[in-house]
Amino acid sequence: MVECGRAAEKPDIVVILADDLGWSDLGCYGGEIRTPALDGLAAGGVRFTQFYNSARCCPTRASLLSGLYPHQAGVGSMTSDLGPGHPGYRGTLQPHCTTLAEVLGEAGYHTSMVGKWHLHNRQGVKPTDRGFAEFYGMLGGYNSCWEEKPFYSRWPEGRAVREYTSASGGKPGSFYATDVFADYAIDFMGEARRAGRPYFLYLAFNAPHFPLHAPESDIEKYEAMYFEKGWDVIREERMARVKALGLVPQDLRLPERSEVPAKSHAVPSPYAGKANPAWLTLPEDRRRDLARRMAVYAAMVDRMDVAIGRVVADIRARGRMENTLIVFLSDNGACWEWDPYGFDGSSGPQNVLHAGDELKRLGQPGDYMSYGSGWANAGNTPWRLYKHFSHEGGIRTPMIMHWPAGLKERGGMRRDAGHVIDLMPTLVAAAGAKYPAERLGVRVLPMEGRSLLTGGDAVRPGLLCFEHEGSRAVREGDWKLVSLRGDRWELYELGSDPNEMRDLAKAEPGRVQAMAAQWEAWAARCGVEYVGKRSGEDGVKDSPQVAGRPLVVRVTVAGATGDGVILAQGGREHGYALHLAGGRVHFTVRRDGKAETIAAAREGEDFAVTARLGADGAMELQVGGGVVVRGSAGGLIAVQPKDGLSVGEDAGSAVGDYVAPFPLKAKVSEVSVKAGEG
Repeated sequence: MVECGRAAEKPDIVVILADDLGWSDLGCYGGEIRTPALDGLAAGGVRFTQFYNSARCCPTRASLLSGLYPHQAGVGSMTSDLGPGHPGYRGTLQPHCTTLAEVLGEAGYHTSMVGKWHLHNRQGVKPTDRGFAEFYGMLGGYNSCWEEKPFYSRWPEGRAVREYTSASGGKPGSFYATDVFADYAIDFMGEARRAGRPYFLYLAFNAPHFPLHAPESDIEKYEAMYFEKGWDVIREERMARVKALGLVPQDLRLPERSEVPAKSHAVPSPYAGKANPAWLTLPEDRRRDLARRMAVYAAMVDRMDVAIGRVVADIRARGRMENTLIVFLSDNGACWEWDPYGFDGSSGPQNVLHAGDELKRLGQPGDYMSYGSGWANAGNTPWRLYKHFSHEGGIRTPMIMHWPAGLKERGGMRRDAGHVIDLMPTLVAAAGAKYPAERLGVRVLPMEGRSLLTGGDAVRPGLLCFEHEGSRAVREGDWKLVSLRGDRWELYELGSDPNEMRDLAKAEPGRVQAMAAQWEAWAARCGVEYVGKRSGEDGVKDSPQVAGRPLVVRVTVAGATGDGVILAQGGREHGYALHLAGGRVHFTVRRDGKAETIAAAREGEDFAVTARLGADGAMELQVGGGVVVRGSAGGLIAVQPKDGLSVGEDAGSAVGDYVAPFPLKAKVSEVSVKAGEG
């Protein structure tokens, strides 16, 4: 794919991952956001026009580090562990996969990671457990960019840490995650140089993922412009620039605005299932609110580029730029959550219209918000849909590779398809490393990708396959078969229709059938479960609609001789469950990750249970004819749980204080869940 020269010595390697970045956000990919550092890397290296990720945070990170499809690595969805019966959904990297850090470490590299891990934080699966000698960053998925504690940490424990003041809004010496990540990246590169070793640095920014936070001085560069132009003009201008840059065919048409996906929430969006609205149809106060949100997002990208520029400047100052292989990409497309207005507060449907002085609070310490589907649609210009989906807007990423000593091209473009699974073979080849057959006595799965450093056909041979929570796709050559959750297959010929505007499924039924069979074979080989609960929304639709509604749960248990889950709906973020432990029935309600539990004694092996969640969050639990135990959940379950209803076990992530699936050896019958009562 990329013509490769020979480096005289092992290159230093830096892999930079952005978080929720749209395909056309960078200047070198047609964006209006100022990104001179990345533009410079593109000018001196290679841009890929058809490079793919795995549609969302965790799956892409798993593929990047392992060289496997996410389900093969054990991260088919997010970080929920569905138990041994679901090997593709264990929520973290499994023993049968190795990591780039482990492979390069064995080849003599100093290995370090800075930024967002998001491959679980339980014992034994932190970055330092998977080959990284040094780590600073966040183990979870999203946190404040302004507050270091308790979100960001240094591993191994006891290592020296830098000192910052928190929540100061970008003042000198204060904590701002993007800046701090650059500080530690430079520190870790220095450690490797002092040790006389080549280094592998994995720099995974949490920008521009929500909550959107940025210094006011950066926000001010963009706010007036976004209010004046809005997302419709921005889309048109980006389309013109991507054509001028030669990134897309000159005759490519800009699609209509993408639709707003339907989502089960307590407060459903009036835009669900409809196209994003035209900018000028919105009231002025709403446009000002949305312009501010987008300005904060742009400021995060701007500031990330500055941080990357600092890292590059340090490499250049040490005379190492020629033989440093730098890779930049994003984990998925721009994030639509949850409608054109974005959200405020923890990820959910709540939205606040900010006006006057309140506008200036957006993006500052204490604020928590996103920018919504209208701007995400602009960010993914010219592709359809967003993060999470297997249409091009969800899985196509900007991708830059810069390595003067190893790449002959300068400012070139590669138009054949690539995938994040290709990074393992690429970096193994560049480093002269050896991919292992075993890890700690466990057979390692072979790499799925191919090196990007070897010449190849203009059209990639073989298949590229995708699945995330029911959104599926398979690409063979220029043909792509894709489906939304539970929907029929759509067929596109990407050579002539790269933004998926002409569905050829009805005209090519034989091709649809053949490619669908190829996808099914891949899914079976890789451990993909796309029916029912594992498809996210499908499981939600089949289960009681509990979001924003009081509940009455009744169930009868017979022959209970041990502990286990009686009934559960939901998981580690939202849901409710009844389980037996220590001779007591426990009723748990989980809201925004926080669980409240009450418990009542049971007598004998046979008993009935009634549990209630009132409109005010009051909890009640009665076992048999015993005393009614009361407590409070603090409110209703605001978001419809992704994990559907399970009886006799918890087949999703754990709602309560137990390790899922925690099956119950008993007969569970007469199950009744009535939402809207209480």
